[in-house]
Amino acid sequence: MRWLGVDLGEKRTGIAISNQEGTFAVPLLVLEHDAEGPSHSQFDALLAEYHVQGIVVGLPLSLSGSPSSQTHHTVQVASAIALHLEASLELPADMSAEYPELAVADSVLPTSTGQAPLRMVLWDERLSTWEARQLVQPTRGRKQNPRSRPKNLDAHAATIILQSYLDSLNSSTVHLLSEPEDDAGPA
Repeated sequence: MRWLGVDLGEKRTGIAISNQEGTFAVPLLVLEHDAEGPSHSQFDALLAEYHVQGIVVGLPLSLSGSPSSQTHHTVQVASAIALHLEASLELPADMSAEYPELAVADSVLPTSTGQAPLRMVLWDERLSTWEARQLVQPTRGRKQNPRSRPKNLDAHAATIILQSYLDSLNSSTVHLLSEPEDDAGPA
């Protein structure tokens, strides 16, 4: 399953893409936009070009795990995108009480095209930009302005968010595959 990773920002949104098997993520691009977020046509084009079956959107929580104004903005923009794409929006379990209007129904209905809906998952992104900055900016040599931001930093942050999600999926699969079998033979 191919996934798109999204790191929503106020002016820029980083985009990452997974391989077809959904095992690793790579940076793709950075979208420039206004405070309302990326346009629906930008998402339509990405989904069509890369044949994406799921989207992981970074959810900016405070370090304590509680929602912030950025969290609310991200949920609002992600909800609008999900509505446009006829996607099922999935919140972290502990966030359901905060956004009861977004609770996913037990049965997901097909879209107007008759296909299974696109999955859109909100995923904890705490420290992803910091981690991306550690990967992208050189630690030696010239001192850089702390406010300077590498052009592709947001795409790298989206990659970290998406890879974290993919790792969580793949680790549960590996765990299930590696559980010991019951030995019914004589001891």
